[in-house]
Amino acid sequence: MTSPLVILVASSVVVGVVGSIFILLAISVNSWEETDYDDTQFTQYYTNNSDDTIQVTPRASKNDYILYKYRVSSSDAWQTYFLYYEYGGAWRLCDTLSDSARSQMSAQGVTRDECYNFVSEYDEESTTLEEDGKSIARLQNSGASCFIVSIIDLVAAAGVGVITLTQKQVAAGMVTGVLYCMASLFTVFGLIIFHVKHHYEKYNCQNLYPVPPSICNSARTVTLLWAVPVAWVGVVICLVASVLWLLLTRALRVIKAKTML
Repeated sequence: MTSPLVILVASSVVVGVVGSIFILLAISVNSWEETDYDDTQFTQYYTNNSDDTIQVTPRASKNDYILYKYRVSSSDAWQTYFLYYEYGGAWRLCDTLSDSARSQMSAQGVTRDECYNFVSEYDEESTTLEEDGKSIARLQNSGASCFIVSIIDLVAAAGVGVITLTQKQVAAGMVTGVLYCMASLFTVFGLIIFHVKHHYEKYNCQNLYPVPPSICNSARTVTLLWAVPVAWVGVVICLVASVLWLLLTRALRVIKAKTML
């Protein structure tokens, strides 16, 4: 019959590895959120329409953009918006624009890279983002900082866990359990910040780049993707791993105490 200690060791290792994979996989992909626009909602505003306050040029595909122009009255200047599909993760916001679409935008004075990295590109002092964009970038940066700590904790937990099993160090086992707990905690912090950002984007019409408020509730959709629930599952698994490692630490302490008698 398999020893209970062996089962506990195997469970601690397997659960810890699985939890780490879930969190690291979720953090590494750009599948947290997507933003898109319902083309049918713009039909009445296509450029052949007589409306002199709103003009819309439709897109040919998701690799193109919707050109939305708005003005309060016929005597005012046009406000131009480029609306296109976006998707993002913990670190970046990307789009699927073709090179020709990007060139057309550049010709109109708007330059957009394929991906915007919140960690390396956002600077509070030099950024040209509008206030809503700054708010989104700040939240994303705060969440990314939490995820960086989570990654460090998970890597450290793996290393200290190896020391625990090879050297049978009670203190190292306790540290491993605490590290898994801290990784879960900081992942929760990052997820909460991300959900707050998602709320602002979906219900307060905030976006990294300007979006006309009039279309936010009708044509614009902001959807969570599969990586978010995967991250939450990883949090739960890592919490279980933390408990298992602390139980293993207690078992090692008891075994060491008995061998010393």
